[in-house]
Amino acid sequence: MDLGIVREIGPQELIEHGFRAVGNRLPVRARERTPGAVTLLSSRGTSTEFKVDTAAARPDQAVFAFVEADRVWSKLADEPWVEIGSGLVVAASGITRGLRWQGSWHAAIAFVPRAAMASFVPALPTDVQVFPERRLLDRAMQDFIEGLLDADEQATAIERYAVEQLVLEMGGAILLDRVGAVSGHGSPRAVLRDRAIAVIAQQCGDPSLTPTQVAREVQSSLRQLQLVFAEAENSVAGEIRRQRARLARSLLVDSRYDVLSIEQIAQRAGFQSPMSLRRALDEAYRTTPRALRSQRRAAV
Repeated sequence: MDLGIVREIGPQELIEHGFRAVGNRLPVRARERTPGAVTLLSSRGTSTEFKVDTAAARPDQAVFAFVEADRVWSKLADEPWVEIGSGLVVAASGITRGLRWQGSWHAAIAFVPRAAMASFVPALPTDVQVFPERRLLDRAMQDFIEGLLDADEQATAIERYAVEQLVLEMGGAILLDRVGAVSGHGSPRAVLRDRAIAVIAQQCGDPSLTPTQVAREVQSSLRQLQLVFAEAENSVAGEIRRQRARLARSLLVDSRYDVLSIEQIAQRAGFQSPMSLRRALDEAYRTTPRALRSQRRAAV
């Protein structure tokens, strides 16, 4: 398959993504683009029922789905149908349930490596979560996916790489925004922590980033920020280290960075030395730089 093109897909390809139409239903239109490690899917139709099992079809990928529908119901195993609203669906472990649509509907979906998403938040949500109210980042990611699938131009290698990285960053940012803080957006202290984590995620590759600088960026005293992180059993310095480990891991599992030495990876991720990198990876993932590269090569 040419990863740089958009292609129309049919029922069999939808089954390969984990979506199987039930009964004699009207045809469903779908388009697919696969830039790198992510897969983008756009599908639309009218009154349709699906048996969905992305967990089996794509066991290593999280799902971000942006759903627009007149009415939609969800069903788990032998439980009754429950009506749910349109909105953003986040399923880190995949979606396994029945879905029934009434009237016109449209879904834009991104499948992304779960391992990449796990590095953005302390713990991935285990349940499927539906957020009826859209936020700015949700709409931006949806528009980005739909724009890529509406365009017929073939993507260059550089464009595919850029798209892959942007989708990963947007998905990770949505996780941070939606589920990163247990106490939610109603708490000013949680909002402050979320803002600080966002700053750290964006600037962790800068070796000069310090807790003091983060506090200054979010217009807080260092003491106040440390207390806010302590409430979540974390620290500002610990979060900087974790985010640097996330960045280093993403570079180490990407074959395009095989030309870089471990020392160069450490520098790009903001670490002062390869030893600091190894300690952070051991703390966050119980692995080493060389083990990450070996596992990826063995899987090819």
